[in-house]
Amino acid sequence: MNKITKGLLAGAVVVSLFATMGCGGGDKKKEDPKPATTTTQKQDKAPEVKQTKVKPVPKSSMYRYALHLDDVNKLPPMTDEVIKEFEKQAKPIKIAEKDPKKHRAGIWTFNSAPQRKGAQVYTYRWTAELDGHHDSQFENDKGKKINEQHFAHIEMTTDGKTEKLRSVRVVKYHVTKETGEKGKLEELHKQTFK
Repeated sequence: MNKITKGLLAGAVVVSLFATMGCGGGDKKKEDPKPATTTTQKQDKAPEVKQTKVKPVPKSSMYRYALHLDDVNKLPPMTDEVIKEFEKQAKPIKIAEKDPKKHRAGIWTFNSAPQRKGAQVYTYRWTAELDGHHDSQFENDKGKKINEQHFAHIEMTTDGKTEKLRSVRVVKYHVTKETGEKGKLEELHKQTFK
């Protein structure tokens, strides 16, 4: 066979392959058979249930919740043991009096990060301003004016399953001319429970 015949035969084979695969340009496309219709009822979607936010109510008159904590579902459980320990640690600390001009609440503020239910460990954190907070300023080494800061923190952790106290820590934090910008941390109480 000569070269021309071999080329024509190879071309014919390729064209026949394309034709059997349905790639031919002039062939009509075969329509897919219609699927069998079944009579099923459409299920109504369940109405979307919006979870309503429930604003938390403090269990003690000694604290309030921070403004960003507006949903009780995102807070750790406030057990009687936690409240009792908070009050025991908070009473001896003299916090700044209420002063609307200086935006002082005169009360402890619960400001833990939102937490999910069923966590292994729940964390609690209360903060209060102490006397002298933002009452005066000092200049740092670079000449920048810095407000004096005086805070107290009560931090606790509880076990996620039993909701029993695991640890308690009470600290005061001071930023003054003497302590510098980094401040000084004064630990008042630290206790770990078994």
